[in-house]
Amino acid sequence: MRRATISSLLVIFALGIGGYVVVSRALRERAARCQVCARPIHRGQMFVLHMSDGKRERLCCPRCGLHARLRTPERVRAAWATDLPSGRLIEAERAIYVEGSDVMTCCRPAPLREPGIVYERHWDRCLPSLIAFERESDARAFQAEHGGRVLTYAESLASVRER
Repeated sequence: MRRATISSLLVIFALGIGGYVVVSRALRERAARCQVCARPIHRGQMFVLHMSDGKRERLCCPRCGLHARLRTPERVRAAWATDLPSGRLIEAERAIYVEGSDVMTCCRPAPLREPGIVYERHWDRCLPSLIAFERESDARAFQAEHGGRVLTYAESLASVRER
């Protein structure tokens, strides 16, 4: 009897710990927000900055990542972009980018305009979209299907600086 009670308590304890781990991980991921635009972090578009103090800043997309990098360049040791086809992190400086395609993971396209309705235009840091690729051939194939323009890292930085 005593052995069964102890076993039951251990099982309940293990389930409680497991439940706590699962719920806390889900809450952390849900709370993960871009430090530039406050949108959720997108795993397929994530941009990571490795800071001089050892911390890593995760941002929702390459455009927000480059905004953050330009804001405090002296604090950034390295930058990593997510290759869209593979989902792997790649060195941001070596990536090829497609800017202004019809794929926008951070926001939805504007609704069709209806006559007689007043619309407000808001500036959005995530637009135009900026998507990273490890290989130029992947970027060109994506561009052929979704539009936009192919840019190097330096050209992407210049575009972010201008907007």
